[in-house]
Amino acid sequence: MSDVAPAPFRAGDPDAIARAAMALYPPAERGVPRLVCLSENATYRIDLPGGRRRVLRVHRPGYHDATEIRSELAWLDSLRAAGIQVPRAVCAMDGERLHHVSTPGTSGRHVVMFEWIDGTEPTPDIDPGSFARLGRITARLHQHSRAWRRPQGFRRKVWTHATMVGPAAAWGQWQAAQGLDPRARDTITHAMAQAGSELAAYGDGAARFGLIHADLRLANLLIAGERTHIIDFDDCGFSWFMQDLAAALSFFEDHPRMPHWVAHWLRGYETMTPVERADLSILPALIAQRRVQLLAWATSHAHTAQVQALGPQWATGCVTVCRDYLDGRLARRIGA
Repeated sequence: MSDVAPAPFRAGDPDAIARAAMALYPPAERGVPRLVCLSENATYRIDLPGGRRRVLRVHRPGYHDATEIRSELAWLDSLRAAGIQVPRAVCAMDGERLHHVSTPGTSGRHVVMFEWIDGTEPTPDIDPGSFARLGRITARLHQHSRAWRRPQGFRRKVWTHATMVGPAAAWGQWQAAQGLDPRARDTITHAMAQAGSELAAYGDGAARFGLIHADLRLANLLIAGERTHIIDFDDCGFSWFMQDLAAALSFFEDHPRMPHWVAHWLRGYETMTPVERADLSILPALIAQRRVQLLAWATSHAHTAQVQALGPQWATGCVTVCRDYLDGRLARRIGA
């Protein structure tokens, strides 16, 4: 993992790459790329004849190398073989799924095309039971992760306290966030020191730490009838299994209904996998740590529409989460 956060991904950079990538695929798989999301990667919708669609992912430079991306695709293959609904990568004319594309005036980018998945994103304010569904799905992923024999050379990022909120954090430095006064910075610093100590004591044994999705929020589910697809494995890597619950609360850790969501998630999860007392007790540390990781991410992605939509009070909410964690209120709210 690089000690330097990737440079900002300017919106104009990947467009030419996406257009050039079309030549890699059979004529029936080519269309005009239309940008639908710009975050870590640029994601394009490709409209094809007959109403078909594809998704083209243009990877951000300096974030994942080819081995990491191929490892992600290998896990997707295994999950799909196990009956879990996940995206399927599309082969280009050379039979490969991952390519590096360069065009004049742009640096090269890794690109992968996926089959389009129809469905709607569940909304917690309308359907609180969505978190129970999410918990059950997460338990299935964890069961598969624990049993899966990974292929030789498999490599994904390792999400630890250091790589999430430390000096070499992959998403940048939370200390660079605007609008934090010295008292706020001190609160976050103390909260992260305490979280680091608790996580070190909790440990990273195989029962608690393994390959996870790492960003399994409701936004990364698509529901169509009785079928639920999990999407966006771009951040999958090795971390605490309970980190997937902290990630499920992303951006809404201070929401009044958060304890309700946690209860539903755990209820769904425990229909398939038991949760030990220690797993519950570590949740406040993981939730606070995730919020600070997102603070770093928002700081390094201030140019994106998603961050701009958070509003100026979101950083203040990060301080509230850390304060609630330090004084035990966060633990009391979720029954940990």
